[in-house]
Amino acid sequence: MNDLANGHRTRERLIAASIELFDRDGFPRTSLDAVCRKVRVTKGALYRHFPSKRALAAAVVEEYFQMSHDVRAAVEAVSPTPLQALIDLTYLMCRLVCTDRTVRVSVRLLFTSELFDLLAGTYCVSVAAMIRDLLRDAVEVGQVQPDVDVREEAEGLMMMIIGGQLRTVVSADKSDVDGQLTMLWRGQVDRLVPAEQRDRLRTQPPPFDRVVD
Repeated sequence: MNDLANGHRTRERLIAASIELFDRDGFPRTSLDAVCRKVRVTKGALYRHFPSKRALAAAVVEEYFQMSHDVRAAVEAVSPTPLQALIDLTYLMCRLVCTDRTVRVSVRLLFTSELFDLLAGTYCVSVAAMIRDLLRDAVEVGQVQPDVDVREEAEGLMMMIIGGQLRTVVSADKSDVDGQLTMLWRGQVDRLVPAEQRDRLRTQPPPFDRVVD
């Protein structure tokens, strides 16, 4: 294995170890020394990839950002319409906080006081952009009222998704979060969707917990 491949593997192992330790001990209590011990590398080797603990945390969140793109693509591939894809994505993004360690750790990191200024703004912009894309597609196919302010609605739905993720972090009961999302989506559908389109949408949780491995 050449030096480039070795370096890439070391970087991946450092990120994986950080995810495990951040999940178990929390970001503030996890030291770079602990990460190095977990991976069995020197601190110098770690610094070749990450100049600080904040940089390491940012790399963890980048893993989640990439996963989010993959989940979106997979959901759109199996959902019959853009708005149904958006509804299903809200459930999955919250469920993954329970079932996927990378997602759970990343959501916590995004709203950690030490990292908020570095990460949270980018995440909010990314989620809002995803919602805008799907809402615009839904308007084009007649699923959403044509006079809807897509940008304004996207910002509101972004807060709904992130709020659901944060509730999932602190709640031991996934069904409680699902129930709140169902009530929220029923209200959104009544407000945004033409009457003749409403019966074609499922506002309950999707029949799958994840669509990518």
